[in-house]
Amino acid sequence: MPNVSRIKGFSVVANVVGGAAVGQTALYYVASAADEILVGDIVKLGSTSQNGVPTADLCGASDVPLGVVVGIVNAKQDPDGKMTTGSLTLDLPAVNQIAAAAAGYVLVNVDPNVIMEVEASNGTPAATDIGLNASHANGTRDATTRTSPAYLVFGSEATSYILNFHILGLARRVDNEIGASAKLLVRFNVHQFKAATGSTGI
Repeated sequence: MPNVSRIKGFSVVANVVGGAAVGQTALYYVASAADEILVGDIVKLGSTSQNGVPTADLCGASDVPLGVVVGIVNAKQDPDGKMTTGSLTLDLPAVNQIAAAAAGYVLVNVDPNVIMEVEASNGTPAATDIGLNASHANGTRDATTRTSPAYLVFGSEATSYILNFHILGLARRVDNEIGASAKLLVRFNVHQFKAATGSTGI
């Protein structure tokens, strides 16, 4: 049966060194989002800070990833966990995204050893693609977007060490098979807290 396309960005599912889907999560500030930012998006490190909190922004295919967003801090909470003035916003999508050109805080899993599940799009994976490296795309998003549209780009897979993700295998489930819209397991090949360059795919 063909795979059903349900693009939802990158989901942390395990760790390269074994164990459960855990990793170091840190607070980052988005000063002016390049585009809408949601849970499941890959972000890069910024060049400044806010109240001592380092900045981050949406990561492009040619940028160095910092990690994957695992939480959006409500705009009415400050970095110390206190409420700011005004009423708490709970309405979607504002509560689970930072709007384009807007500011806010995000929680980022910055562990370079996490294993993530992501849907392949823009091409059809084959069994021979396992072990190669690939890039990602952030997908089309706007003010109404509630789920990350980020995906792994098929057509970009190669042995190149500069590609940001290493394909580990297929997510093993009865509703998932090698082919169009396959859900794959990947790790960071290039990462802010790893060596300056990644590894060559096999």
